[in-house]
Amino acid sequence: MPKVSKHFSMSEFACKCGCSAQISIAPDLIRLLEHLRVSTGEPILITSGARCKEHNKRIGGAPNSWHVPRYGTNTLYASDITYWDSKKRGKMEILKLYVLADDFNARGIGLYNGRIHVDQRPTKRARWVDSSWSWSNGS
Repeated sequence: MPKVSKHFSMSEFACKCGCSAQISIAPDLIRLLEHLRVSTGEPILITSGARCKEHNKRIGGAPNSWHVPRYGTNTLYASDITYWDSKKRGKMEILKLYVLADDFNARGIGLYNGRIHVDQRPTKRARWVDSSWSWSNGS
């Protein structure tokens, strides 16, 4: 699969259901992910990139998820990310990644257990903490 940037390839953003939906990735999303990768000096794992509408519904994604390519151009605006070695990471490292994404002006950021959601939605900024996040479970 072709590279979309120095550290990321197109295959990392493909829908996990295997539908092979054709997508383009918002340039601001790629810039954000590259900033995070370079700033942390650590490989970043895309745990969820594009989702077709059916897959998004099947996994309980938000009805208007930014993971679902839109605007007639099949443009992807969102990714869920973590560190490649996330099993060795504590919650503090995930929280630092969240803060770093905010520093790099991510339009949308959500904090989840073991990962964060980042997006470059063309609408107003959004911040949230999912109910799966807790300081009491895990490290």
